[in-house]
Amino acid sequence: MAEQAKPSVSVIIVSYNTRGFLRRCLESLRQHGSELVREIIVIDNASGDGSVEMIEEDFPEVKLVRNPTNVGYAKAVNRGVKLAEGDYFLILNPDIEVLEEAVGELVSFMEEHRDVGIAGAKLLNPDGSLQMSCRTFYTLPVVLLRRTFLGKIFPNAAVVRRHLMADWDHACDREVDWVIGACLMVRREAYESVGGMDERFFLYFEDVDWCYRMKKHGWKVYYVHSAQMKHHHRRESARLLPDSKLLSHLLSTFRFYDKWSSLVYSLKQHRHIIGTLSVILSDVIAINTSFLLSYFIRYLMRSHFEKPLYPVTTYTGFIVFVNLLCLFSFVYSGLYSSRRRTNFVKDLIVVSRAVLLSSLVIMAATYLTRTIAYSRFIVFIFWPICAVAVATLRAILRQFHLRLRRRFFDLRRVAVVGEDADALEMGKRIGAMSDRFDFVGYILPPKVKSQERLHPNLGFSGRVGSIVVEHRLNELVICDSNLSRQDVGSIISEARKHGAEVKVVSEITDLVVRGSQIDTLAGKPIVIFPPSSLSGVSHATKRLMDWLAALVATIGLAVVTPLVVVWQLVSWRNFGPLISAFGSLVQVLKGKRSLVGPHESVPGERLKPGIIGLWYVKTQEGEIAQKQIDSYYVQNWSLTADLEIMLSSLGALSRLFARSHGKDRKVEES
Repeated sequence: MAEQAKPSVSVIIVSYNTRGFLRRCLESLRQHGSELVREIIVIDNASGDGSVEMIEEDFPEVKLVRNPTNVGYAKAVNRGVKLAEGDYFLILNPDIEVLEEAVGELVSFMEEHRDVGIAGAKLLNPDGSLQMSCRTFYTLPVVLLRRTFLGKIFPNAAVVRRHLMADWDHACDREVDWVIGACLMVRREAYESVGGMDERFFLYFEDVDWCYRMKKHGWKVYYVHSAQMKHHHRRESARLLPDSKLLSHLLSTFRFYDKWSSLVYSLKQHRHIIGTLSVILSDVIAINTSFLLSYFIRYLMRSHFEKPLYPVTTYTGFIVFVNLLCLFSFVYSGLYSSRRRTNFVKDLIVVSRAVLLSSLVIMAATYLTRTIAYSRFIVFIFWPICAVAVATLRAILRQFHLRLRRRFFDLRRVAVVGEDADALEMGKRIGAMSDRFDFVGYILPPKVKSQERLHPNLGFSGRVGSIVVEHRLNELVICDSNLSRQDVGSIISEARKHGAEVKVVSEITDLVVRGSQIDTLAGKPIVIFPPSSLSGVSHATKRLMDWLAALVATIGLAVVTPLVVVWQLVSWRNFGPLISAFGSLVQVLKGKRSLVGPHESVPGERLKPGIIGLWYVKTQEGEIAQKQIDSYYVQNWSLTADLEIMLSSLGALSRLFARSHGKDRKVEES
C-alpha cells in the first residue's frame, strides 16, 4: 500500500524595513522549521534598510519578491499566496521567532480538524510570558476603550478583558473569533473557497476581516496552544497621540465597521432616503445663501434705486415661501429621483429651469400681494445665483461621496447569481470596479453543473435571503440564462424582502430608449418603445438651434480672432486649429454638418455628423464604442441633451487645449 503523501507548507513573510527581525525569523525557520516546509517566500514592500541585500547574501534558499512600492500588508500577502505551492500557507510577521516543533504541531492540528480554515499558534513575549493573540470580535465599547483616552481611565474594564480573553489560561486548543495576523496557518481549500485578504485594508484589521469571512463561509478559526512561537511585538497602534500607524488602525477600524456593522448595513439599505435628505439639506443651504447674497448685492447697489430696501428681517416669511416653492419645483423637475444619473452640467440645466419657474412665480407674487413691496431686483438676480449655488453644492456632495468610495467606504456589496461563463465574466468585471463595488462572490442556481471555478461560493439560491443578511449584500446581479422564470422570481422576491436590490442581465437592455415603459398586454409583460424623438418638427427645431448656435460662435470667434492671431505669432504656434474651427462652423451654417450630432452618419437617420457630440465627450472618458454612442445619441436625442453636450464639450476642449499646450512647450524646450 502506497504511503500517503505528507502535506506541504509554504511560509509567507511580508517585510518592510525590518531587517533585524527578519534575520532572526529566517534563522529560526532554518533551525526549527519542519521538514514539511516546502518553500519560504518573502514579499518585500520596498524596504530601504538593506533587507533585500541581506536575504540575497545570507538566505539564498528564500524566494524573494520585491514590490517597487509599499503596497500594504494584505496585498503583499495575497501576492505571496498566489505564488505558493504548498497545501498550507504559514503567514508570519518578520518579528516572529519560530520555536521547536511549532510548524509541525500546527500542521498536525489542521490535518486532524478538516473543518478548520485558519489556526493561530500560542504567541509568547520575548521574556517567555503569554501574549494575548486570540480575541473576540470588536464591539463599539471595546473600540472606545482600546483606541481612546477612556482606556487610561478604565484600564481593567471587563469588556476589554473579555475581548482579550484575559481570564482564560490559554492552556488548551480552543475555537475563537479571530487570531492576530502575526502567525496564521491557512488551509488552501479555505483560501480557495473564501478568497484572500481584503486588499482595501492597507494595514491592520485584515486578519480580523479574514477570520470573520472564514466563519461566514462555514470554516472554523482555532487557537492551538501546543504550537508556540515568540513575537517581538510592539503595540504601536495603541498610542493615543496621532501618527501614521494609529491613523491607519483607526481608518481600518472604520472600514471594517462600514463593511460588517449591522447598524451601518441597515443605514445602507435606506441610503436613497439618507441621500435624498442630504441633497435636500444641501439645496436649502444653497437657496438661503443665494437669497442672502442677492439681498447683500441689492444693499451694495442701494444708491442706484429710488425705493428703499427693507430690513432683511421683514423677508422672513417671504424666504420661507421661496424655500417651499423652490423645493416643490425641484421635486416636480425630478431632481430628487434616486435613479437620476447626473453631473454638474445636467444639474445646472435642470436647476436653472426649476429656479426660473420659481422666480417667475415669486415675481408674480410680488405684484399680486398687497403687503410690503419686496425687491424684484433681488428675485431677478436670485435666479442665476441660486442655480449655480445648488448645482455647485450638489457637485461638492458627489465629490465627497466619490472620495469616500475611493478610500473604499460605502461600497455596494454585490453577489452574482449564476454558474456559467457569463456569470464568471460579470463577477470579474464587478470586481474590477473597486471604487464602486465590493464583489462578495457567487450564488449558485438550484441545478448547478460545476462548482470548481466559482469562488468565492456563497451558497445556493434556495437560501438567498439568509445569504443576503449573512454577507451584508446590497445588490444581486442575476446573470444566468438557464434559470427558469420561477427561479428568477423566487430569487428576486427573497432578496428584495431582505433589503437587497436585484438587477437582471438581459439581452434587450441595449434597445431600451428614453421614455420606454414596462406594461402588460393580454396578460403578457411588454416593453413599450415610444416613437422617435427626431420627428419632422424636431429636425427643424434642431436645425434652427444648430444655425443660431453656429452663428453666435462664428461671431464670437471673429471678435477674438485678432487676439488669437497675436498670441499665436508670439508663441510660434500654427493657425491650423483656428482655420479648422471657422471651416467647421461655416459647414454648420450651410447645413452640411450639425453643431451637435453623431460622429458619423447613422444609417436610416437624417441627422448630419456633428463637429461636437456625445462621441467627443465620452471618447475623452473612454466609456463605450463610438458606434454605440452614436446610436444612443440618435435614439435619445433632445434639445436639452444637445445643450448638455455643448456645455460638457467646453470642459473637454479646455482639457484638450491644455494637453496640446503642454506638448508644444515640451517640443520648444527640447
